[in-house]
Amino acid sequence: MIILGIDPGSVITGYGVIEHQNRKNKLLRCGTIRPEKDVSFSQRLLFIYDHLLEVVSDVSPDEVAIESVFYGVNTQSLIKLCQARGAILTALANSDLPIFEYAPREIKKAVVGRGGASKEQVQFMMERLFGKKALADTFDATDGVATALCHAHQKTGPLAGAGNGNNLADKLEALQKEGRGANRFNEKLKQAGVDVKVRQRLVPPHKRGR
Repeated sequence: MIILGIDPGSVITGYGVIEHQNRKNKLLRCGTIRPEKDVSFSQRLLFIYDHLLEVVSDVSPDEVAIESVFYGVNTQSLIKLCQARGAILTALANSDLPIFEYAPREIKKAVVGRGGASKEQVQFMMERLFGKKALADTFDATDGVATALCHAHQKTGPLAGAGNGNNLADKLEALQKEGRGANRFNEKLKQAGVDVKVRQRLVPPHKRGR
Protein backbone atom coordinates (compact mmCIF):
# COMPACT_ATOMS: atom_id res chain seq x y z
CA MET A 1 0.00 0.00 0.00
CA ILE A 2 1.23 3.50 -0.89
CA ILE A 3 0.33 6.20 1.65
CA LEU A 4 0.57 9.92 0.96
CA GLY A 5 0.89 12.06 4.09
CA ILE A 6 0.19 15.79 3.93
CA ASP A 7 1.07 18.63 6.30
CA PRO A 8 -1.15 21.43 4.91
CA GLY A 9 -0.17 25.07 4.80
CA SER A 10 -0.95 28.17 2.76
CA VAL A 11 2.73 29.15 2.56
CA ILE A 12 4.34 25.68 2.51
CA THR A 13 2.58 22.34 2.21
CA GLY A 14 4.73 19.35 3.14
CA TYR A 15 4.19 15.82 1.96
CA GLY A 16 5.68 12.37 2.40
CA VAL A 17 5.04 9.13 0.56
CA ILE A 18 5.70 5.74 2.14
CA GLU A 19 5.17 2.18 1.01
CA HIS A 20 3.52 0.18 3.76
CA GLN A 21 3.82 -3.59 3.42
CA ASN A 22 4.06 -6.48 5.87
CA ARG A 23 4.24 -4.14 8.88
CA LYS A 24 7.25 -2.33 7.41
CA ASN A 25 7.48 1.11 5.85
CA LYS A 26 9.76 2.41 3.15
CA LEU A 27 10.12 6.09 2.36
CA LEU A 28 9.53 6.66 -1.35
CA ARG A 29 9.48 10.43 -1.59
CA CYS A 30 9.02 13.62 0.38
CA GLY A 31 9.09 17.32 -0.33
CA THR A 32 7.20 20.60 -0.21
CA ILE A 33 4.80 22.59 -2.35
CA ARG A 34 5.78 26.28 -2.18
CA PRO A 35 3.76 28.93 -4.03
CA GLU A 36 5.55 32.18 -4.90
CA LYS A 37 5.25 34.77 -2.16
CA ASP A 38 4.41 37.66 -4.48
CA VAL A 39 1.30 36.08 -6.04
CA SER A 40 -2.27 36.59 -4.84
CA PHE A 41 -3.69 34.24 -2.24
CA SER A 42 -6.13 32.76 -4.75
CA GLN A 43 -3.17 31.98 -7.03
CA ARG A 44 -1.41 30.29 -4.10
CA LEU A 45 -4.41 28.02 -3.62
CA LEU A 46 -4.45 27.18 -7.33
CA PHE A 47 -0.70 26.43 -7.20
CA ILE A 48 -1.21 24.05 -4.24
CA TYR A 49 -4.13 22.37 -6.01
CA ASP A 50 -2.25 21.86 -9.30
CA HIS A 51 1.01 20.67 -7.75
CA LEU A 52 -0.70 18.28 -5.37
CA LEU A 53 -2.46 16.71 -8.35
CA GLU A 54 0.98 16.28 -9.94
CA VAL A 55 2.27 14.52 -6.82
CA VAL A 56 -0.77 12.23 -6.76
CA SER A 57 -0.30 11.44 -10.47
CA ASP A 58 3.41 10.66 -9.93
CA VAL A 59 3.11 8.40 -6.86
CA SER A 60 -0.40 6.90 -7.31
CA PRO A 61 -1.20 6.58 -3.59
CA ASP A 62 -3.80 4.12 -2.34
CA GLU A 63 -4.74 6.24 0.68
CA VAL A 64 -4.06 9.75 1.94
CA ALA A 65 -3.51 10.99 5.49
CA ILE A 66 -3.75 14.70 6.26
CA GLU A 67 -3.14 16.67 9.43
CA SER A 68 -6.30 18.29 10.79
CA VAL A 69 -6.57 21.96 11.69
CA PHE A 70 -4.53 23.17 14.66
CA TYR A 71 -6.60 25.69 16.60
CA GLY A 72 -3.70 27.28 18.42
CA VAL A 73 -2.83 29.60 15.52
CA ASN A 74 -4.26 33.13 15.25
CA THR A 75 -7.55 33.78 13.46
CA GLN A 76 -6.14 35.07 10.18
CA SER A 77 -3.65 32.22 9.92
CA LEU A 78 -6.40 29.73 10.77
CA ILE A 79 -8.61 31.08 7.99
CA LYS A 80 -5.81 30.80 5.43
CA LEU A 81 -4.91 27.30 6.64
CA CYS A 82 -8.53 26.20 6.28
CA GLN A 83 -8.65 27.60 2.76
CA ALA A 84 -5.43 25.79 1.86
CA ARG A 85 -6.85 22.56 3.26
CA GLY A 86 -9.94 23.16 1.14
CA ALA A 87 -7.80 23.30 -2.01
CA ILE A 88 -5.95 20.15 -0.90
CA LEU A 89 -9.11 18.22 -0.08
CA THR A 90 -10.68 19.25 -3.40
CA ALA A 91 -7.64 17.94 -5.29
CA LEU A 92 -7.79 14.66 -3.36
CA ALA A 93 -11.56 14.36 -3.86
CA ASN A 94 -11.11 14.85 -7.60
CA SER A 95 -8.56 12.03 -7.49
CA ASP A 96 -11.15 9.78 -5.79
CA LEU A 97 -8.78 8.81 -2.95
CA PRO A 98 -9.70 7.66 0.58
CA ILE A 99 -8.81 10.46 2.99
CA PHE A 100 -7.99 10.07 6.70
CA GLU A 101 -7.48 12.99 9.10
CA TYR A 102 -5.30 12.99 12.21
CA ALA A 103 -4.86 15.65 14.89
CA PRO A 104 -1.33 17.05 15.34
CA ARG A 105 -1.05 15.54 18.83
CA GLU A 106 -2.17 12.16 17.52
CA ILE A 107 0.55 12.21 14.85
CA LYS A 108 3.24 13.21 17.33
CA LYS A 109 2.19 10.54 19.79
CA ALA A 110 2.27 7.88 17.05
CA VAL A 111 5.80 8.67 15.86
CA VAL A 112 7.51 10.10 18.95
CA GLY A 113 5.46 8.70 21.80
CA ARG A 114 4.38 12.08 23.17
CA GLY A 115 1.58 14.31 21.89
CA GLY A 116 3.40 17.46 22.96
CA ALA A 117 6.57 16.69 20.98
CA SER A 118 8.23 19.50 19.02
CA LYS A 119 8.81 19.59 15.27
CA GLU A 120 12.50 19.00 15.98
CA GLN A 121 11.66 15.82 17.84
CA VAL A 122 9.44 14.57 15.02
CA GLN A 123 12.18 15.28 12.51
CA PHE A 124 14.73 13.49 14.69
CA MET A 125 12.63 10.33 14.84
CA MET A 126 11.98 10.38 11.08
CA GLU A 127 15.74 10.62 10.52
CA ARG A 128 16.30 7.65 12.82
CA LEU A 129 13.76 5.60 10.87
CA PHE A 130 14.56 6.52 7.28
CA GLY A 131 17.98 8.17 7.35
CA LYS A 132 18.78 11.86 7.18
CA LYS A 133 19.79 11.79 3.51
CA ALA A 134 16.42 10.40 2.43
CA LEU A 135 14.50 13.30 3.99
CA ALA A 136 14.02 16.83 2.74
CA ASP A 137 15.55 19.21 5.29
CA THR A 138 12.34 21.00 6.26
CA PHE A 139 9.90 20.46 9.10
CA ASP A 140 7.02 20.60 6.61
CA ALA A 141 8.32 17.59 4.68
CA THR A 142 9.16 15.54 7.77
CA ASP A 143 5.73 16.36 9.20
CA GLY A 144 4.23 15.02 5.98
CA VAL A 145 6.20 11.79 6.38
CA ALA A 146 5.12 11.57 10.02
CA THR A 147 1.49 11.95 9.00
CA ALA A 148 1.79 9.07 6.53
CA LEU A 149 3.53 6.98 9.18
CA CYS A 150 0.80 7.76 11.69
CA HIS A 151 -1.74 6.32 9.26
CA ALA A 152 0.39 3.20 8.81
CA HIS A 153 0.56 2.93 12.61
CA GLN A 154 -3.23 2.87 12.79
CA LYS A 155 -3.27 -0.12 10.44
CA THR A 156 -0.60 -2.21 12.15
CA GLY A 157 -0.66 -1.29 15.84
CA PRO A 158 3.05 -1.10 16.85
CA LEU A 159 5.00 1.50 14.92
CA ALA A 160 6.75 -0.03 11.89
CA GLY A 161 9.97 1.43 10.52
CA ALA A 162 11.89 1.40 7.26
CA GLY A 163 12.09 -1.75 5.17
CA ASN A 164 14.21 -4.89 5.50
CA GLY A 165 13.22 -5.51 9.10
CA ASN A 166 14.90 -2.25 10.10
CA ASN A 167 12.10 -0.94 12.29
CA LEU A 168 12.55 1.40 15.23
CA ALA A 169 11.83 -1.23 17.86
CA ASP A 170 14.55 -3.48 16.42
CA LYS A 171 17.01 -0.57 16.36
CA LEU A 172 16.31 0.34 19.96
CA GLU A 173 16.56 -3.25 21.12
CA ALA A 174 19.88 -3.69 19.31
CA LEU A 175 21.26 -0.50 20.80
CA GLN A 176 20.09 -1.58 24.23
CA LYS A 177 22.29 -4.67 23.91
CA GLU A 178 25.33 -2.62 22.84
CA GLY A 179 25.95 -1.07 26.24
CA ARG A 180 27.99 2.03 25.47
CA GLY A 181 26.25 2.42 22.12
CA ALA A 182 22.92 2.51 23.90
CA ASN A 183 24.19 5.22 26.26
CA ARG A 184 25.36 7.34 23.33
CA PHE A 185 21.99 6.93 21.64
CA ASN A 186 20.16 7.89 24.83
CA GLU A 187 22.30 11.02 25.06
CA LYS A 188 21.32 11.97 21.50
CA LEU A 189 17.66 11.41 22.33
CA LYS A 190 17.95 13.68 25.36
CA GLN A 191 19.76 16.36 23.32
CA ALA A 192 16.87 16.33 20.85
CA GLY A 193 14.40 16.49 23.72
CA VAL A 194 12.91 13.07 23.03
CA ASP A 195 11.58 11.16 26.01
CA VAL A 196 13.90 8.17 26.36
CA LYS A 197 11.01 6.21 27.92
CA VAL A 198 9.54 5.93 24.43
CA ARG A 199 12.05 3.12 23.90
CA GLN A 200 10.25 0.90 26.37
CA ARG A 201 6.93 1.55 24.63
CA LEU A 202 8.34 0.62 21.24
CA VAL A 203 10.23 -2.52 22.22
CA PRO A 204 7.82 -5.48 22.44
CA PRO A 205 7.06 -6.49 26.06
CA HIS A 206 8.49 -9.99 25.69
CA LYS A 207 11.84 -8.52 24.64
CA ARG A 208 12.22 -5.91 27.38
CA GLY A 209 14.93 -6.28 29.96
CA ARG A 210 17.17 -8.51 27.87
